[in-house]
Amino acid sequence: MPAKSLKFAIILLLASTLSLSYAQGLFRRNDIRLPADSANTMKVIDALTLFLVQKAKPNKDNQYVWKDELLATSDLLDEIKGMDGAKDAKGYDTYKCYLTNLVELNPDNFIVQISYTDLDKRVGEVKASFRLMAKKIDGRFYFYSPLKRNTAGWRTKKFGNLSCYYKDSLNVSAVKSYQSTVSFYNKKLKLPDSPIEFYYCDNFTEVQQILGIDFKQDYNGIKNNSLSSNENGVSLEINGGYSDRFRFDAHDLWHARLRMVMDRAVINRPVDEGCAYLYGGSWGYTWDELWAKFKTYVANNPNADWINLYTTSAKFANDDKPMYVAYVLNALIVKKIEREQGFAPVMELLGCGNRQNGDENYFAALKKVTGIDKADFNAKMWELVKQQ
Repeated sequence: MPAKSLKFAIILLLASTLSLSYAQGLFRRNDIRLPADSANTMKVIDALTLFLVQKAKPNKDNQYVWKDELLATSDLLDEIKGMDGAKDAKGYDTYKCYLTNLVELNPDNFIVQISYTDLDKRVGEVKASFRLMAKKIDGRFYFYSPLKRNTAGWRTKKFGNLSCYYKDSLNVSAVKSYQSTVSFYNKKLKLPDSPIEFYYCDNFTEVQQILGIDFKQDYNGIKNNSLSSNENGVSLEINGGYSDRFRFDAHDLWHARLRMVMDRAVINRPVDEGCAYLYGGSWGYTWDELWAKFKTYVANNPNADWINLYTTSAKFANDDKPMYVAYVLNALIVKKIEREQGFAPVMELLGCGNRQNGDENYFAALKKVTGIDKADFNAKMWELVKQQ
């Protein structure tokens, strides 16, 4: 092919590829410096576009995820989802996904950075930035989290089915506490003691850095937190501490284990939170400490109307860490059900569906499981409060 014709063909290829990227919601910053190999570069960009298009699917079904790194990439994909969901007054996406950096390590491996940015504002506002690796296999690019690349020098120690990854030292007593809590939840939920990969980070900023989150506005200023995923029977927890007292959050661990056996679309949040309060406390407080706070609230509200407080999502404490009346009441209800009937009926109540206005689905399930009717809810809750 003549040189001029070849050059023209490449220009057409670039134009068509970028049109595809724009149409699917992947934009390119004007100041980005792309690798010299245009054809290979466009393959990466096309694959990235389709990777992002498919992010609405279950992570394991995304055809552009490198399956050897599915577990960590699933965690990262969960963080990317929803970033372009914000709408302006006219219904347009306010945050658009921009390709901000593309570095060729070699023809088969790239570092990719994307950001969700609102460039319509006078100063472009970044909602989140992510970093991925791209790998070519059989002529096609796949994407994955840089977690293992970023922790290649870390140490590893196994405790049964638990693999711990850490930089220099490991608190064995904290590991044992985590294991016993997982085992406690597994028995309730009839989950097998499946493999867990646990990364010990100094703080939540490090959690984000090793996973591939360069910045996320939602996490601004958060010192301690964890991110987790589960794929093919293997769990991942990237732990950034929880508080000065606890290495991990038993409350959030309950939520994560429950979602392994129950679709979040059917989980009733107040019941789920009630279980998490009872088994794992909240905001660094144990259940006994939460109950002490609730007793103070009860003493100050001797005529509390529990059904009104429940349906209006009233708080019983809000020292910068909101705590809800409905969650404590459900903790008491769960204790009653377990004591009288075992855990299986608790699962039925947990799966009564997402919260509705007026909580009618919850009250229908509560009556079926416990016999407590909406009409006598207030009296029955007072009985449970006084018995505790």
